[in-house]
Amino acid sequence: MRRPRSLLLMSVLVTGLLTAACGHDGPTAPTPAGPGPLTTPALDAMTGALGDEFRAEAIYDGVVADLGAWPPFTNVLTAEQRHSASIAALFSARGLAVPLNPWTSTTVPHFTTVPAACAAGVAAERDNVAMYDRFLTLDLPRDVRQVFENNRAASVFNHLPAFERCAP
Repeated sequence: MRRPRSLLLMSVLVTGLLTAACGHDGPTAPTPAGPGPLTTPALDAMTGALGDEFRAEAIYDGVVADLGAWPPFTNVLTAEQRHSASIAALFSARGLAVPLNPWTSTTVPHFTTVPAACAAGVAAERDNVAMYDRFLTLDLPRDVRQVFENNRAASVFNHLPAFERCAP
């Protein structure tokens, strides 16, 4: 039985769209081999980024504890927790121990006013962006690069503007 040409074309088009939506090149595409190997600089970058995210969590958590649940801090605190979890997942995916969080309320600065805390948030987010800029110049596995790019974008487009709005 011969298919009408438009039906055949539609079938090819739908198959192509479904294949593209699923994120692979079809049945002959190679299977991903898992996370890429880590060089020492890449591992150091992951460790540094995780430490920076842990530090931000401790600072913003301290602001909430000291000054109350102000929106920039409560929202960004939740985001920082997601950032550190995304980096921790990179370690776990490779069977590596996730470094412990060295930051506590006693090892981070505290602030007496919300504007002062917001100004510190601006500085912290600018430093965070600069850190990711440095790390993104390295030869990183694709999954590490993606997490770093996502975390950097959140700092640039969400966290930094939120703190800039509340800073003096």
